[in-house]
Formats: sequence, C-alpha cells, structure tokens
Amino acid sequence: MNMKSEKERSKDSVTPVAALAEVTGRLLALADSRKVKTEEHFKRMRLPVPLVRGELKKPYSFVGTSRESDLRIWDYAWNNSEWYEVMHLAVYFYQGRTITPAECVTIQSWVDRCFCWEHSDGLSKIFADALENDPDAMLPVLQRWNSAASLWKRRQSLVGLIEYASKRKRVLPVELMLPLVENLLNDEEYYVQKGLGWTLRELYTLYPEATFRFMDEHLHAISPTAYSAATAKLDKTARTEFKRRRVEYRKMKGAGRHTGTV
Repeated sequence: MNMKSEKERSKDSVTPVAALAEVTGRLLALADSRKVKTEEHFKRMRLPVPLVRGELKKPYSFVGTSRESDLRIWDYAWNNSEWYEVMHLAVYFYQGRTITPAECVTIQSWVDRCFCWEHSDGLSKIFADALENDPDAMLPVLQRWNSAASLWKRRQSLVGLIEYASKRKRVLPVELMLPLVENLLNDEEYYVQKGLGWTLRELYTLYPEATFRFMDEHLHAISPTAYSAATAKLDKTARTEFKRRRVEYRKMKGAGRHTGTV
C-alpha cells in the first residue's frame, strides 16, 4: 500500500487559493510598496528577475506533492493573480523541464491571459522546448496560432518555433517554419513584427542559405520594426547591399506617389 507521509498529506491539503496567497505574500515581502506600478492588466512589484527566480529555490508548502497538484496550483496562480511577478513565477516554474502533455495543454491556455512581451517570451521558452520534444503535438498549435486574432498567439507562432538557436538540439525543417514567417510579414502589430525579426535572425543561424534567400526575396516586405533583428547576423557586405536596395525602393515608391504612378 502506498502510504503518504504527514508532510505529503499536509501539501495535499493546500488549496490553490492558499497557495496563491503564500506565493504573493513572499514576493510582496521583497517589494518596496513605493515602487509598485499599476498597469491595465496587472500590477508590477518591479522586483529584479533574479530575485523573483530565486524564490523557486526556496521550499513552498504546496510544491512537490504531484505534478497534477503543482499544475493545478500554478494554473490558478496564472489565471487569478493581479501581480505580474506571481504570473511570471508560474512560467519560471515550468521553464527548463520536460513537461507532460497535460502540462503543455494547460500552459498553452495561459497565452489567453498574456498581455506583455516578458510573459510572452517566458512562455516561448517552454513552447520551443515542447516543440523540440514533441513536434507532432506542438507544431499544429503554433500553426493554428499563426492566424489567431490574439497578437500574442501570432507572436508565439514565430518565437515559439526556436526561441534561441543555440539551445536547440533538434529543429524543424526550414520548409515548415518559413511559411509561418511569410504569413505575418504584413502583420501590423509591433510585437508580432519584433518576434518576426527575432525568428528570422535565429533561422539564419540554423539555415543560413534558405533564410538568406527568403530575406532576399521578401526584402521590401520586411518591416522596419523587424528588419534590424532579422539582418543582425548577416555579414557587412550583405547588410550594405540590402540597405541600398531598400533605400532605392523607398525612393522609387516616393517618386511614384508624387507622379501618381504608384
């Protein structure tokens, strides 16, 4: 018979509400109330990232009973906290670990309450790892998000493909990734375009020839917001030539508008 210890039974008895209060209280104890900033979707304690991350190295009364219990509590924290840092702690908890299918599905739902690039990028670390470990499950999600109404889902459909190339041991074929980039070349959202430039930069690290051809073919469609990051790893000669062509194209378009031919 699998008998639980008194400590394990105690952890089992911690409710999500109590767990959220515990996490929030510990972070607030580190915060300066004079620095709190209220934003549209949450409040920020404005704690340094290492300080927030460091809280996960300390024991909580509820962590470790089971993965199901941990997930239930961190999911509750993400969806119910009014604090940016508490939400981010939930993300940090799942970074760098191999997540289960159930955990992956639940964390995917967190994008519905994602309202800032910091949370988005934190989630991208998780999704890029999930894609590497189980592409058959994760790729269809990113493909679906590629045309979603949510700008944060569209951003995830790009940044979640790779995050950083230096971390990847296995990656998708470039033929599966570049169409997702192409679909969003004309996206009007700033944070989608920042993610697009980031993804082209990382794609170039992995697939330099194919990515260079893509940028060459779509040079005038790459937005100024995405362009700097997208071309960051090109050599000086290529960057200079691309810049020359973009300047000439803008001049041509400007001249066309003045003459009524564009």
